[in-house]
Amino acid sequence: MTRRMTLLLLALLLSLSGRTPAQKLPDAVAADAKHYTVEFENDIVRVLRVKIGPGENAPAHAHPAYCAVEITDSSLREGSGQVSQSKAGQVFCGDALSHGPTNVGKALAESIVVEFKNRQRAR
Repeated sequence: MTRRMTLLLLALLLSLSGRTPAQKLPDAVAADAKHYTVEFENDIVRVLRVKIGPGENAPAHAHPAYCAVEITDSSLREGSGQVSQSKAGQVFCGDALSHGPTNVGKALAESIVVEFKNRQRAR
């Protein structure tokens, strides 16, 4: 299953449960400044650089609606146990979600995430 499909399924499950990610978990940078750094921020977006080393995991956290650009190939496992494979250069967008990915690959997983402030749904 692709990373995009995994993230979309997580967002769907959250919406069906009636919970929003922000109600339960901190944002990515507050939860995990080791792996998530702010590259740019204004009143509309926050741009994050994500670097998760092989075997490392990010604590559970929430994102508002977002778009992501994969910098490296990656293999990430989410809390559901599903492993998603992404290729460098792949771009995808999604609704608000919460997750805690683990890099199950043999190399650094790096991406750029653009979070849209005050949005729960992508257009």
